[in-house]
Amino acid sequence: MSDDDRLAALDTLLLSLTDEDGMMLSEFDGFCAGLIVCPKMIPPSEWLPVVWGSRGIPEFGSDDALQDALDLVMGHYNGVAQSLMPPEFEYGPVLEHDARTDETIWEIWVSGFERAMSLRPDAWEQIVESEDEEAAASVTMMLTLHGIAEGESDLPEGSIEDLRSKAPDLITDIVIALNRWTKGVPQSASSPAEAALFSSSAPARSNKVGRNEPCPCGSGRKYKRCCGAN
Repeated sequence: MSDDDRLAALDTLLLSLTDEDGMMLSEFDGFCAGLIVCPKMIPPSEWLPVVWGSRGIPEFGSDDALQDALDLVMGHYNGVAQSLMPPEFEYGPVLEHDARTDETIWEIWVSGFERAMSLRPDAWEQIVESEDEEAAASVTMMLTLHGIAEGESDLPEGSIEDLRSKAPDLITDIVIALNRWTKGVPQSASSPAEAALFSSSAPARSNKVGRNEPCPCGSGRKYKRCCGAN
């Protein structure tokens, strides 16, 4: 099975088995990245229930179906982990694309990464309080992007739009910087995440609908699984 076929199969699995609190493909990809670059190991027994959502482990028709599902989920996790193994980093996020607007939808991925961060908040605080300015700025920038994605940023509108346009590239830089910190690889000179972080200033709120808020179309579903998924 090719990489594209595996991603398509995983996408179909997640859409069919997860509930409103479960994950879509891009969100799961961000979740995997957050788990892997976290300074503390998080076992699958803890994070798998988060993938499935509030209904818990789905019911499968057979042991073979269960194994196939786990193979897809763990296979993707292991693939992300492999792409972040030094010395050659070949990581790239799985981001949605809106063909109508030619826009890259990065917000769903960031939501997944933040869900991984919420499992070990003390570990991320450890990075922020370290002497590694690149890694600390990367954590702060990821939280800044999450705030923008959720419509909760207090940055000026100009800074928000600037970060929106840079977010797909910043995501890769952030993940690699955090991965270097976790694996003890020497930091680079000045990271794009660090430069972008220090270019933002005075506050103003964004009116964008948060990914987990009710969709304004009135469907009753979360925005990320309704209009935000299109």
